[in-house]
Amino acid sequence: MKRFNFTGFLLFLGLLTQVNAQIAAPDFLCVKSDTLIWKVPNNSCGPFVSYDIFFSPNANGPFSLLVSISDPAQTSYFNPNPGGDLRFYYLQSNFNCPGQMPFQSDTLDNRPPEISPIQRVSVENGQVLLDWTASPSPEVSGFIIYRETNIGVIPIDTIFSGLTYLDVNAKPNDKSESYFVNALDDCGNTSIFDLPHNTIFLQSAVSPCEQTITLDWNLYQNWPNGIGRQEVWMSLNGAPPTIVETISNTATSFVFENADDGDQYCFFIKAVQAETTIFSNSNETCVSADIVQPVRNFFIQNVSVTPANEVTINWGWEPNAEINAITILRSVDNVNFESIVNLIPEFPLSAENSFTDNTVNPSDGKFFYLIQTIDDCDTTAFSTLGSTIFLAGQSQGTGLNELAWTRLDIENTFSITYELFRVVDGIETPIANLPDPTTNFLDQLDQQENGQTTTCYVVEAKASLVKPDGQMEIIRSRSNQVCIQEAVKIFTPNAFAPKGINKEFKPLIVFGDTADYQMLIYDRFGRKVFETNQMDEGWNGTKSGKDLDQGAYVFFIQVTRSDGSVLKESGVVILLR
Repeated sequence: MKRFNFTGFLLFLGLLTQVNAQIAAPDFLCVKSDTLIWKVPNNSCGPFVSYDIFFSPNANGPFSLLVSISDPAQTSYFNPNPGGDLRFYYLQSNFNCPGQMPFQSDTLDNRPPEISPIQRVSVENGQVLLDWTASPSPEVSGFIIYRETNIGVIPIDTIFSGLTYLDVNAKPNDKSESYFVNALDDCGNTSIFDLPHNTIFLQSAVSPCEQTITLDWNLYQNWPNGIGRQEVWMSLNGAPPTIVETISNTATSFVFENADDGDQYCFFIKAVQAETTIFSNSNETCVSADIVQPVRNFFIQNVSVTPANEVTINWGWEPNAEINAITILRSVDNVNFESIVNLIPEFPLSAENSFTDNTVNPSDGKFFYLIQTIDDCDTTAFSTLGSTIFLAGQSQGTGLNELAWTRLDIENTFSITYELFRVVDGIETPIANLPDPTTNFLDQLDQQENGQTTTCYVVEAKASLVKPDGQMEIIRSRSNQVCIQEAVKIFTPNAFAPKGINKEFKPLIVFGDTADYQMLIYDRFGRKVFETNQMDEGWNGTKSGKDLDQGAYVFFIQVTRSDGSVLKESGVVILLR
């Protein structure tokens, strides 16, 4: 069992009793006009002797006894100081309480209270909040709040607790409010006026044609360290505010760009004192953006040649644009564009649009397109660029066709491939799928298909298009159709035997797209023995139904094609009996 130290306990009680029995000093309130003012203390340990007043010209002493007041009810003492010298005082109570130590009062000087520096004035929910630091003067019992008005600086309130004040009668949404805080003691002495602190007054203005909101404000004044930075905060359509921009400590304006028509914008400025976290908010200014909505996300979606050999241009934009004119522009060199049609906007606008250009032949070459708009502010905007794919081809003979085309030129496309189709009797058959940047191909035809005298082709590009809003889609752009007329080849036997295997003389016409045909046969005396205009009709070695003698005969063949070109062939064939 732990032993209780009774002797130590008695010693502790004695010390506690001694502390509680110390002699309380007068409550030294202040010094006013060389008069010291105090409140009498409550002491019951013994009879009153005096109140002793000590003074010194220095705050740290040494202090000397100035006077002893023998009247226990006396609460003031006048100490003449015609020179206005700086003096420091404290008071002690002298009671006949043997063994008890007297307390000292606060040490006060004969000067007014020192200032209570303002930390900040800030607009909070349409009212002005003031924060300040305590005055180092111990006699301070309250604070007087001053506001600058059109009739001067006037006191608006006095508070006796705390270091903050909310001015509910201020009008920070109408102007910058300026404040002073003076420390106050119980004698009515106040500190001198410190530098004023003012609220940040923010104003805003909408520029309908620039789609901007301009903010203007005054700088916060009289922070000891100055302004470290300023921040622009914005709330959109009632959402919580977020920081838009951090700007310099000297800026007094800011332009918010790309405002949307009809949106509600609320702004405030936050200034932050350098090297601290102390900040001041401006008033909040709110505007409903009544602006001319420009053309945004304006892009060529596709340019493609139709089966009717016309060009279709597709484009997109945000349909809330306020435009009054649309122009389709075309160029053959991507430099000099000319207007081909003016369109009148139809409201509400569609997000996706198209126009078919039937005034140009896509088989003549490559054509570039732009869309131009003019909005209600007479501002001109242009889409991205798009162009047709131009396909050309030529026969290399012996059924070999060479094809070449221009690359897909639609801005913001990637992963491009080209699919080449052969077109026969309106039926498209894919013959090649080629990656970009391949833009040529050799097509070998089957020469045995002698009826295939003209072969047509078309190229279709497939690509991924990145829209201005970041979304992607697959587009397909078709070229013009090119048709290649194959070179006619005439193959003739050098002999035939009417009673053998080759019973007649008939040439083989390969790729024989003929508008006119003639074959003439002559004997060795120059007499015509046979004539035909039918390609499928051969000579059987007779004339007027009678067999001709074996021998050499001369033939002349002339093929006139549908394009007017003429092919002639002549030679000798041997008739065998």
